[in-house]
Amino acid sequence: MCVSFGPELIAALVGEFNERMLPARIYKIETGDVWAAFKTGGCAWLFISWHAVHYGIGIVGDEAVGALKKMKAPKSSFGEALKRYFLNAAFLSAQQLHNDRILTLESERLVGAGFTVSNTLVYEGMERNSNLILLDQKHTVSDAAKHIPPDVNRYRTVLPGNPYTPPPPIDREKWTENSSLQTPDEAKRFAGIGKPLAKAIEEAWETLPPRAWNDALRLLFGKAESEQASFRLQKIGGYLTVFPYLLRGATELEGDMLRRCGQNASEGIAALHREKGLASVRKAIEKEIRSRRRHVDGLVKQLTLSERGDEFKKYGELLLASAHRIPYGAKEAKVIDWETQQEVTIALEESLTLTANADRFFKKYKKGKIDVPSVKKKIESIEDGILELEEQMDALESIDDPRLLAVTAQDILEWLAPVKKNAAKKKKKEELPPHIRFSHCGNEIFVGLNARGNRYVTFKASSAGDLWFHVHEIPGAHVILKTPGEKYDGAEDSILLAASLAAWFSKARHSTKVQVDYTRRKNVRSIPGSAIAHVTYTNPETVQIRPDLWKESPEAGQSILSAMNR
Repeated sequence: MCVSFGPELIAALVGEFNERMLPARIYKIETGDVWAAFKTGGCAWLFISWHAVHYGIGIVGDEAVGALKKMKAPKSSFGEALKRYFLNAAFLSAQQLHNDRILTLESERLVGAGFTVSNTLVYEGMERNSNLILLDQKHTVSDAAKHIPPDVNRYRTVLPGNPYTPPPPIDREKWTENSSLQTPDEAKRFAGIGKPLAKAIEEAWETLPPRAWNDALRLLFGKAESEQASFRLQKIGGYLTVFPYLLRGATELEGDMLRRCGQNASEGIAALHREKGLASVRKAIEKEIRSRRRHVDGLVKQLTLSERGDEFKKYGELLLASAHRIPYGAKEAKVIDWETQQEVTIALEESLTLTANADRFFKKYKKGKIDVPSVKKKIESIEDGILELEEQMDALESIDDPRLLAVTAQDILEWLAPVKKNAAKKKKKEELPPHIRFSHCGNEIFVGLNARGNRYVTFKASSAGDLWFHVHEIPGAHVILKTPGEKYDGAEDSILLAASLAAWFSKARHSTKVQVDYTRRKNVRSIPGSAIAHVTYTNPETVQIRPDLWKESPEAGQSILSAMNR
């Protein structure tokens, strides 16, 4: 969901940055296509996004930045410029410009012999016009995430070498110490108050006395840093704002303001990249499914022709026998069937001769001469493959880890469009199909992440005596628990963990309880002529399990996360 914000939030964030975070040295910089993160100590990263929809600024942790790093993004000259000018520098102070959604961060970097260089980072959080701009000590543009040439914007040019010009100031009254609201509709007169906030004040005017509203606005504009904690971060529909009181219809976002704002921006970017990755695979799968369904339609047509084969042969013979009585160009021929002595009406192609029309029916007769059982088996096999392709999207949806998602998605794309043999030979090392492998209580656990991964863990990575897990009659991952010996006494915790993972990586992951079947791997058989990972199994035991049970085991959770991050 798109979340916008107003200038009042920038004002509050400036106060938070100056009071709690700055000055802060920059130890590391990570960048993506529409975001940048500056590590400032511990696990704190200053996160900035200039995406047209998922824009924002705040603080995030190592985990959020690590997840975004796993989402492949091309290197950019702007990202390199940020590292060149800000790595090992220190952010000294933050400021809001023109009571607008513009935040500046002043920095200083030691370049040797006590000589320092100053640079400024300007963040403009303005929907599709959002930008991140790097200025030198003369406030000349060194680089920008989005270059704005003069033919695009007559008011200002944002290109390297040009003086920085902020967006045009809002033509509204500036709040001063003597300002006050007398009527509910006056809030929209003042710069620094977003339109949604002004509307919310107007709609809730009767809930508080005018003095309370004016005191709140004085706090909002007063830069009283000691009172910043009294602001309440809240969401009104899709609008993120701050105010001393919880406004009518608003939802309060509890917790640290800087971190909640950073979380909002980073999660939006992560969701955007995830959907892009899923969309490319979805498109490829849908294309392949359409191709296979056309194949099925062709086979079904062959079966139909086969059923009418004798009828087509009879039509051809009747036309040849009655050729002397049927005029050229006729739309139909009415002839007597010599076997039944009944009149038969045969549709003709007007542009063809009678002989050619007869040949048309003979060709249909020959085309229908097929091995019917073999064709029916082929149709079943293709339809089974289509079902497996549909299951691949469900499998992808169950993967949260960005790196695993990217690897699994790429594997499916390569499966649908195999690499040529000579290109494959150039690879130094053949990569295994997507799966997770980790140890728990002395037992190894394998989890398949797509059709090829499922086939690998079931028929390549396992032995006959290992335990095999799968959600009952629902598409999902194949999970293998390798246990020493024929008995699995003492492996109860590992069994529950494996069952939980089978449920988690399945279409039933959001259910409260899921039935998972498990049996010895020797009881699992591939279905001949079926999809690559469709199997049948016998002698199962069952367990009712919560899909998220594996998260309750710190050891298991850490092992799984480590396996995902390898």
